[in-house]
Amino acid sequence: MTPPDLQLPDDVETLKAMVLAMAEKAARTDALESEVADLKARNADADERIERLTQILKAFDRARFGRQSEKLGSPGIDDEQQAFVF
Repeated sequence: MTPPDLQLPDDVETLKAMVLAMAEKAARTDALESEVADLKARNADADERIERLTQILKAFDRARFGRQSEKLGSPGIDDEQQAFVF
């Protein structure tokens, strides 16, 4: 699995240091992956809560203002109402 041009030292202490450095890097990577997974779960929970709160706000708006806003009728039907607006 090692490339043929990779030069490894013959010194045992240097090799041990390289192995320890690789192990520490792997541990940091595992910790970061765990943190990313935790943050993704929190983000999903936050998105669900935002969606729920948005639905609650829409329900309050419907209760306060009704399902549809007032609209002007089409031309010819409510000429008085349109004239009043303009």
